Amino acid sequence: MTTHILQKEKHQDFLKQERIDPITGDILQEGDEIVICASCKSAFLADSWSYMDRKHCNQTHTLREIPKQEAVKIDRESRNERLDKLAFYQFTTVKQSEATSIYTGFFALIGGIISYSTYLLDMDFFLFGLGAVLLGIGAGKKMYKQKTLILDSGYFIINKDKKNQVVIPTQNIESINTEKAKFFSSLANSILFNKGENFYDLIITTKNGETHTVFVSEHEIKRIELETNILKKYSALNSIENTTQNIPFVTPQNDRLDLGL
Repeated sequence: MTTHILQKEKHQDFLKQERIDPITGDILQEGDEIVICASCKSAFLADSWSYMDRKHCNQTHTLREIPKQEAVKIDRESRNERLDKLAFYQFTTVKQSEATSIYTGFFALIGGIISYSTYLLDMDFFLFGLGAVLLGIGAGKKMYKQKTLILDSGYFIINKDKKNQVVIPTQNIESINTEKAKFFSSLANSILFNKGENFYDLIITTKNGETHTVFVSEHEIKRIELETNILKKYSALNSIENTTQNIPFVTPQNDRLDLGL
């Protein structure tokens, strides 16, 4: 990875362009340490490049020299279009181990109660109860399969680099909404698990009517709202009630990543 420290005299033409880091939305300034993607020539702060696992445009190469270009004035509209195209964002979905442990624990508890009750009553259903415990454990492991989700260069990518990968161009997005997973949230916040937060289905609907769902925590919903305008932008395209409106909002310390509003 090659980095560059922006200097007033040496990189005067580059600084005049007022290039924007696609991750933070900050204008690149004198003294910043930056990286240039060798494929699309986009400029990133070094920290942003590391945040993306030092990878963009499906490659890891960087330029050894800052390319010279004519200085251009970038208005707000073209700035937003460029951010839409280049922005990278890693969503944190609920881990499979976390979800399956709750489902497994619930079904195993039900089976255990049945098994123990039949044992106390000296009934012949003890094996039935034990079978319910084992069945619950198996069902819990199969009820949830973790999906990954990233936004990269104008595409939402579900399960990147896996056989069931789904790639959705941002221009094909009809809406992105959140819907509370009521049953799972009730289980997670019961005295048995005491997670202390709700859980949501993040539902992506395309213009041709396809829907794709990933499972996220309330904490992740808050992070998305603080750091980006993804939910605001795409939920505004439909009339479905925004279920995150009752989630306490925390004033962000930095400007959110602008994705096109």
